[in-house]
Amino acid sequence: MLDARLALALVVSAGLAAPVLAQEQTQRLEDLDATRINSFQILIDFEYGGSACEAIGRAELGEMVNGTLAVTFPATATSEVCTMQIEEHEIKQAIETEDPIDNIDVTLTGTDGAIIATGSTSVERD
Repeated sequence: MLDARLALALVVSAGLAAPVLAQEQTQRLEDLDATRINSFQILIDFEYGGSACEAIGRAELGEMVNGTLAVTFPATATSEVCTMQIEEHEIKQAIETEDPIDNIDVTLTGTDGAIIATGSTSVERD
């Protein structure tokens, strides 16, 4: 009887933890590249599969730690009513920075502010 109660407790615990684990899984940004195009700008280029009714806003620069710059790209809704159609979005944006940056950490956030996808890449010299 004790074994049955212990097994039930483990199953319930695992069931409660599953949604948390699923939320922690985010997409990886596809084909993420960062290239210094001049002494003042870095071009960030990536693809992701997202809603047909969203657009990506201007990059928001975050903290730079040990030569790695955090950059967030927020998604905004382009329509109040939308089908669940997924399409490939290709994003290319130049960010302004004169700092010596070795790596870029990119975070893509959804219209609700939740993290959709992440990725990291080194900055190439053009």
